[in-house]
Amino acid sequence: SASEYFSDFFHAEMDIFTSLTAEEIAHSKRTAEISRILAEHADYDSAEVHEVYQAALLHDIGKTMIPVRIRCKSGSLSEVERSSMRKHTSIGHFLLLQTGTMLGTSSVVALQHHERLDGSGYLGLQDAEIHPHAKIVAVADVFDALISPRPYKRPWDIRRVSDYLKSCAGAKLDGAIVRLLLDNLPQVLALYRDSTRITCKIRISPIYTHRGRRETKLCCYRKNSISSIG
Repeated sequence: SASEYFSDFFHAEMDIFTSLTAEEIAHSKRTAEISRILAEHADYDSAEVHEVYQAALLHDIGKTMIPVRIRCKSGSLSEVERSSMRKHTSIGHFLLLQTGTMLGTSSVVALQHHERLDGSGYLGLQDAEIHPHAKIVAVADVFDALISPRPYKRPWDIRRVSDYLKSCAGAKLDGAIVRLLLDNLPQVLALYRDSTRITCKIRISPIYTHRGRRETKLCCYRKNSISSIG
């Protein structure tokens, strides 16, 4: 389970997990669940799905070393604060490297999840230089960050989030992964039913085609063709 992954790692290394806020922990868990859904729909085998899930769960672990006054600031960050915040990727990479090969992929994802295909990310890596798992986690991370409330912003409605992801597909975020998320949006949104208010109704055909699966079947989300969450 998610708590077991965190517990095993931090009890073995250092007890720093408690410095994350409840919402930061919740974000990591939701990002991990979304990443798992994306990896499954990308037809990854069970072992690789597990790797993606684990890496997503730990992607923001470097934030444990960033002061909470910066992480949870309600206003805009100063240049100094923004520079400090950006260090969470390299810090997370370093922390996870201390586990040796056990969390090797997780360390790469921690370092690269803010990279963008066009080189506009933290390290300036471009498309082929970015690990495939980091591309998955990047999409999941952006989705959850936008649809969830943050100290500095209100949650975006689902139509706005979808439009933003479409605008980034193939330019900043992996287009195939974005399509997987949007094609399986009801399954993703089900994760938010009890925690996040989504302000837009979603109309779903009773017969839903899961692209990439080459099959048409009853929607896995719900039989009703109208759904809203929140």
